[in-house]
Amino acid sequence: MIEFILVACMAGDPSVCRTETRLLTDMTLIQCMTSAQFLVADWQGQHEGWEVGRHGCGIHDPSRVSL
Repeated sequence: MIEFILVACMAGDPSVCRTETRLLTDMTLIQCMTSAQFLVADWQGQHEGWEVGRHGCGIHDPSRVSL
């Protein structure tokens, strides 16, 4: 499974950041990478006051998830 990952910080307080992930069950890694700009724009449009600093695509590793 492919995972889209982005790091965003509050526009008014850049010391407040969060990491968001989205599992993409219908995309390959290459498709995720070529769609990344659209995925960022979609996320940004739903989260006013936040600015995306970094983003990327990778293979989802369930063992990496912390509860």
